[in-house]
Amino acid sequence: MVRSASRLLNRMAACIAQDMTNLRCHLRAISSEPTGEGLYTYRFEEPGGKVRLHLRVHGDGSGLIFINATEALHLSASHAQMAKLALDEVPSDEALERLTVYYPQIPRAELAAQLSNMQKAMAALSQPATGCPACASGLPQPPAFSVPTQVPYKADLALHYACNNACSHCYNEPGRKTMRSLQVRQWEQILDELYGIGVPYVIFTGGEPTLYEGLPRLVEHAEKLGQITGVNTNGRLLGRDGLAGKLARAGLGHVQATLNSHREQVHNQIVGARAFEETVQGIRASLDAGLHTLTNSTLITDNVHEALELVEFLHELGLRTFAMNGMIYSGCGARHPAALDEQKLEPVLVAVRDRADQLEMRFLWYTPTRYCRMSPLELGLGVRCCNAAEYSICIEPDGSVLPCQSYYEPVGKLLEDGWEQIWNCDLFRRFRERRSYPQKCGLPPECHECDWLQMCGGGCVLERENECAHALEDRHER
Repeated sequence: MVRSASRLLNRMAACIAQDMTNLRCHLRAISSEPTGEGLYTYRFEEPGGKVRLHLRVHGDGSGLIFINATEALHLSASHAQMAKLALDEVPSDEALERLTVYYPQIPRAELAAQLSNMQKAMAALSQPATGCPACASGLPQPPAFSVPTQVPYKADLALHYACNNACSHCYNEPGRKTMRSLQVRQWEQILDELYGIGVPYVIFTGGEPTLYEGLPRLVEHAEKLGQITGVNTNGRLLGRDGLAGKLARAGLGHVQATLNSHREQVHNQIVGARAFEETVQGIRASLDAGLHTLTNSTLITDNVHEALELVEFLHELGLRTFAMNGMIYSGCGARHPAALDEQKLEPVLVAVRDRADQLEMRFLWYTPTRYCRMSPLELGLGVRCCNAAEYSICIEPDGSVLPCQSYYEPVGKLLEDGWEQIWNCDLFRRFRERRSYPQKCGLPPECHECDWLQMCGGGCVLERENECAHALEDRHER
């Protein structure tokens, strides 16, 4: 009899304890608010490597998950809240109570199932892995380019336009080289502004960014904010004074060094300087510092016939990722005679792709082309399109905002003008709305009803404008 009473009391005590736990969860849920607009950073370090996730919650409640700033997954408003609860490791019972308060119109059982799936998805994304993040997460995704971009994914920061190379095809306009650069503290303010509006990824560029003395400090500042950083460089200074190591200790995410040939004479001729030896030393220093390192090469008439030899050379250096691009039709590149059209590029890209596969290297093709001329998707190079003023922006040395780092039409200054004014200016809207309103946004007639338009976006604006300028010149000459 006594034992029965004791068991009954124990069960009652357990029930009361559980009820109190449930009550506390419910009270916390009632008093809590849904996660507000902002960018939230999560760092994970596992034996297989590091992962950084950014959750961006928009003003309308929808969200994005960025995986190492290279992939982005769209989230509905409820899924964005679930992702935040999962990443914050809020206990399942409490998380579910909060969700039932936030979304009373959704059945509790359905919320519980969705929460469980989201917890599994975030656990999968936080693990170092290769392959498709969307597949690993199991999260349903909308068709490509079907969701309007509310904030850029990336910002290029042109710290100054000074450079110790003299490439004859440089996309920087020569007249901009004398532009004064902001001080380090002002660049730090720009980094703060970018993080505040939700930009998780910044690349320091130029000119030559390693000539800017405050570069390590800016990398460190961005790292403290939670942003992922990269440097686009000619590599010549990385091997001097331990710069690569300083950048690594500051938290730099990756280095992209320009190398246009495996042959010293050819590379030096293209960049207009005796740079080859220093660039190769810089690449080695970057690798030795433990930095994720890749190269980029501009394919022109001077080097295109040796593209495969360059791939072999990069592999021997120890690189496992490399990139290539065509001519950028801006600055000195706008009228450069060494530019190659798509017909000449395509067979080279196929050969490079195949050799990279054989060497188990990752090959990135950067140039956005019109898919009716050359489809990178059909070539197995992935989706490539212009991301100016949509997924990417550029900040000039004086703080002016450009659609991209080679389209020189400033639309305001980040530290002086409001972000909404900049983001919604007419020029930026034309870039973003070209798929929906191709005629209004200046795309040629052949693009208006093209099946490729959603993927292609009409190719590079600079190339189209350059072709129009050439056509007008030819007409005047006749």
